[in-house]
Amino acid sequence: MIRIGRKTTLKLNRQTDNGWYLIDALENEVLLPNKYCPDRAFKGQELEVFIYLDGKERPVATTIEPLISLYGFGYLEVVSSTRLGAFMDMGLEKHLFVPYKEMHERLQEGEKAVIFMFLDSLTDRLVGSARVTKWLDRENVELNKGQKVRILCFDENEVGFKVVIDQKYQGIVYKNEVFSRLAIGEETEGFVRMIRDGGLVDVSLTLPGRGKLRSVSEDLLDRLKASGGFLPYHDKTPSDVIQTELNMSKKAFKEAVGGLYKSKKLRISDTGIHLI
Repeated sequence: MIRIGRKTTLKLNRQTDNGWYLIDALENEVLLPNKYCPDRAFKGQELEVFIYLDGKERPVATTIEPLISLYGFGYLEVVSSTRLGAFMDMGLEKHLFVPYKEMHERLQEGEKAVIFMFLDSLTDRLVGSARVTKWLDRENVELNKGQKVRILCFDENEVGFKVVIDQKYQGIVYKNEVFSRLAIGEETEGFVRMIRDGGLVDVSLTLPGRGKLRSVSEDLLDRLKASGGFLPYHDKTPSDVIQTELNMSKKAFKEAVGGLYKSKKLRISDTGIHLI
């Protein structure tokens, strides 16, 4: 099916001077310009393409991977700013327009922001919104405690980092549980800690409970292997050094070392820890 703002697989149907026309199962057509056509194109060949509107508001296909898709979030840069809104680079020749009414504050050229893409109901054009929370579902949160999720950081406050979870839900990673700063626009994986009343989800960057200890222990083992089997950190190493160098708290470090020592995977000396 040919849907604006989506990737889809279509078949090459007929060639023209401007490119190949692709068709879907209902034989609806869309143009794939010559510059995106494969060198050895043939009728019936299947291609995965992204559909958007060109400068004349006509549906057109491209094989370029966009930075954002319909009803999804992406971290985009402002190409130009006008009194009506901003144009964002979405990885295609055409830029995504974000109206001023869809911003908390005016976006300036060169800035980057997390943007939601939607289809304007009046014009059928792809439009962006910087009002992230407006598009997140806090009523039907279908997540479970401990579930692994993908998160996208979109804002920071004094408490923690606000994140989009699985392109659907609103979450927060508390600063006192993070040992390296989450950057706006950064994507990573996390784990559901709690779903609060009102649909806000607490997210951890490590597995909760015993799983957290296993995760830190595995990370410490990986670091030992990468450093040739020795790390110069021990009980008397300052907490800030461990946090900076190992990206974990002193408490988590000691618990992981204790567990690995008991399982005879490392030995401890006055100078540090050694891989067995």
